[in-house]
Amino acid sequence: MKNITKTLIVGAAFALPLAACSGAQAPQDVDDTKIETSVVEVVEAVKEVDIAAARQAVQATLNNYAKLIDTKDVAGMEAHVLPDGLDFTIFEGKGKNIGWADYRDNHLAPEFDNPDLVFTKYEYSNFNTNVSGDLATATFLIDMAYTYKGKASDVTRNGTAILKNVDGSWKVAHLHTS
Repeated sequence: MKNITKTLIVGAAFALPLAACSGAQAPQDVDDTKIETSVVEVVEAVKEVDIAAARQAVQATLNNYAKLIDTKDVAGMEAHVLPDGLDFTIFEGKGKNIGWADYRDNHLAPEFDNPDLVFTKYEYSNFNTNVSGDLATATFLIDMAYTYKGKASDVTRNGTAILKNVDGSWKVAHLHTS
């Protein structure tokens, strides 16, 4: 769909100046400045479509990641992060993990294996997302509901994420939750 939109918009942008140069009867008062402005406006519109699509893709990555936390699916979560070496970092409250393996093995696995911890809701919402090339940032709310040792808790926290586009997919490079 994105490529079709680009093709239609870009095609329209270049059809106007080409028609004016094709030898067809054009009004004598064709303003080259207006044509140039129209092309610039169309190019800017295409950029906005691309950025809007990238923002949606970033938010989808984060939403999918949150759903996998809710179901304690560590393997699924790994598909949404930069898993190699020290490429992934996370700061949670006073704690930090450097590298996916550190977070997975020393934080997630023990937490998810704890039978006293039961998530009933873990969702991200209220995104403020910025995209620049292959990097994106997002701030969001984290809505959690869980029981721990039979005591129910329902809390809202804050999150910040940095993502990198790798081969057309957005991957989480850094998370900070508080």
